[in-house]
Amino acid sequence: MSRAASRPRPILTLLKLGICILIPASVLAGAISVPIDSMLIAAPYALVLFALVLALLALSRRWRGTALSLLAACVIAGALLAVPLLPKGGAGDGEGTRVRLVSFNMYRDNPRVKEAIDWVIAQKADFVILVEAVPGHASEIARLKTVFPYSYGCSAKTPCSTMILSRQPAQDVWHLSKGDPENRKALSAVTARFAVGGQDLPITAVHLDRPWPQGAQERFYGVLNEAVASVGRRGIVAGDFNSAPWTFAMRRMAAAGELHLASGATGTWPADRLPRPLRLPLDQVYIGQCMTRAAVQHGPQLGSDHLPIVTDIIVGDCS
Repeated sequence: MSRAASRPRPILTLLKLGICILIPASVLAGAISVPIDSMLIAAPYALVLFALVLALLALSRRWRGTALSLLAACVIAGALLAVPLLPKGGAGDGEGTRVRLVSFNMYRDNPRVKEAIDWVIAQKADFVILVEAVPGHASEIARLKTVFPYSYGCSAKTPCSTMILSRQPAQDVWHLSKGDPENRKALSAVTARFAVGGQDLPITAVHLDRPWPQGAQERFYGVLNEAVASVGRRGIVAGDFNSAPWTFAMRRMAAAGELHLASGATGTWPADRLPRPLRLPLDQVYIGQCMTRAAVQHGPQLGSDHLPIVTDIIVGDCS
């Protein structure tokens, strides 16, 4: 081979190395860029598709080295995304008071509200978090309130479709919406503090805005993180975050409240259009360090584009 023919090889090697670095670096870039972080919600789709193409290219001897190098970069990027999904045990080795929480985005145009409420009641939960519980659902939610007589919405003055329902009264309530949450002008979230097994248990219900246009949720992160770090610290935070647990926004929220993911990686959206393996876990449940996840299950499709989540939690002694 002539010297001229061999010259491009160093350039191709540097290009391959640059792409290998760029793939995991694009994940880490979400830590400093909200728009990039918003794009990470769909990153698993891109990584899996890219990995499949690379696996096919690796069958060719000519492309094998390059394909395997890029495939390794995809694995590293996937590992970075998966960190928040790794199971974490709480303190107390499973000793404490067991509570059941149902979290469900009802969907404002749900044609099967009665069936959905029947299902929620059948779960025999201690606490229920509802999102998009709009006035059109009022008659069925009134029926739910006969079982859960105490309810707390995200606003003290205006209607709010994000609420916590409980069988027992809250000791304190913080309506985190300081404006009109129904028209995306304020954070749709509420924190209520309950006494469970002699322990204080703050529960926060959240419905974040859509992530697009990119970075649209940023204006609510500060308020949410501050609330989770103060009145909701080491408690339960659940709802529809319109984001994925592997984004840096969700990692910061969890870190602010000393929380870890309890709901796992199972996808909840869109429940009405994609098979389960292709859904994104936009609905999440986070619990404090003194709590242990005993069980988690995702409910059926009940007229909403989101699946409900049923989480059994053991509340330990944080003292």
